[in-house]
Amino acid sequence: MPLPKFLKAFLFILLALFSCQHQQNRNVDKTITGITQLLNNGHFNSHPSVIRYSRHARCRMECRHITVKEIAEIIQHGKIDYRKSQLQADDCHKRYALEGNTDKNQYLRIIVAECNDVVTVITCIDLKEEWPCSCY
Repeated sequence: MPLPKFLKAFLFILLALFSCQHQQNRNVDKTITGITQLLNNGHFNSHPSVIRYSRHARCRMECRHITVKEIAEIIQHGKIDYRKSQLQADDCHKRYALEGNTDKNQYLRIIVAECNDVVTVITCIDLKEEWPCSCY
């Protein structure tokens, strides 16, 4: 006995909806996997085991009266300025622009590179005050 046309159409629509739902579930799984990888691998480590300083950063810190403790506080609690950061490189070549206030009320931007569990401070900038520095 042949199925009526409306029943065939209903079964076809039901099958199509099931297929679309299955595809959406696979896309959601891919999105969740991507977000998890981003959270685990693609974010800045604000508690590195080692903080290193470039010669340029040390010079800038000295002339701007910025301490190692203040730099560590910005690394731990500062906010990433994504517009000033360069994150389109591989992991050890990304540059993060971190900003925050120190106890002396200096508003700093520090540029850091992260590789594994080591953060290297490249430079530091006082965004409120110009300091005479002769660093190269």
